[in-house]
Amino acid sequence: MRIHRIVAVLWQEWYVTIHSTEVIVDIFFHPLLSIVLFGFVSQFLSGSDQSQAGKILLQGLLLWQVIWIVQYSVTLGSLWNVWSRNLSNMFVAPMMVREYLAAQLLSGIVKAVAIVVLGGAMAKYLFGFDVLDMGAVPLLLTFVNFVFFGFATGIAVIGVIFRYGTRIQALAWGFIFVFQPLSAAYFPVSVLPPALRWIAYGIPLTLSYEGARHGLLNHHEVAWGMFGLSFAENAVYFALCSLLFAHLFRRSRDTGQFARNEA
Repeated sequence: MRIHRIVAVLWQEWYVTIHSTEVIVDIFFHPLLSIVLFGFVSQFLSGSDQSQAGKILLQGLLLWQVIWIVQYSVTLGSLWNVWSRNLSNMFVAPMMVREYLAAQLLSGIVKAVAIVVLGGAMAKYLFGFDVLDMGAVPLLLTFVNFVFFGFATGIAVIGVIFRYGTRIQALAWGFIFVFQPLSAAYFPVSVLPPALRWIAYGIPLTLSYEGARHGLLNHHEVAWGMFGLSFAENAVYFALCSLLFAHLFRRSRDTGQFARNEA
């Protein structure tokens, strides 16, 4: 891998981001607006008998932005090149696929850090909720797990779009939300019916969310077992998504669909 090629893609991402109203609205406006909305809901819940419910809700929303933004960056970064008929040009240059994906991952991480910092500051100033109440270590472990899951999901989705065309590009926006109910983002897993809990625990996000809530409710205590299992599941998900992407990308080029996506 060559660093200068990755940096070149990052510069492209930077220019697309600052000159695109759609990207700015999706990455910054909508998440920050959601934090404000959920913040008021959390204020209401904090005044009820469920005094911790508001904190859990706001924590879940802040952390969800990490998954969403990383997956969004990978998929939409590639789609911008498709829409501008530039994707083939990217790979005519001496650039490897892993270099291109590494740049998209780094771009997603930078955006995710930005929104967590901005959203965290807003939540603390407006609603008195400090994202560090869960502890720095649980926050870092959750962030890393969510980045890897968002990236794995992103490359799987973009592989499907490369193979079957932009007629299914809506997956870039909507697919990640399939995991939201079963990941127990806004409530403990115990709320789910018993039959669904086993499915939920098969999703890496669920275990990380449980670990984050454990830190929030137990004075920064680190649930090493939950985070360890989350990392192990993430490794499996990432391996499967990488194999799927490689297969779909190869088939897209073999069948000519890759070039037709820009037609």
